[in-house]
Amino acid sequence: MATYCFTLAHIVRAGPVTAHAVLDDWAHGQITVPVPTLALTQISGLPRQELARAVFEVMANCAAVTDTDVDPHGWRLLALSDGEDLATVRPWNGVTT
Repeated sequence: MATYCFTLAHIVRAGPVTAHAVLDDWAHGQITVPVPTLALTQISGLPRQELARAVFEVMANCAAVTDTDVDPHGWRLLALSDGEDLATVRPWNGVTT
């Protein structure tokens, strides 16, 4: 049974066609979920090269067994990471630097 929840999504890789995100509340953030890069760049206004710094809020099936069942949608850019560990994020103010 699908259990949808809002969760944080961190982009770990953004290729020309597919980006890979880890979701905090699915698989303990250990397995990536493929997402169309074009969709993320359109939603966020960020170039592909900046997506790996992005932290999104997303609605997803947190009870999914496989990455194809996660069904992430409703992406909303929350913050940009200032470091490699994603521990420090700053709120997104709508201006890229």
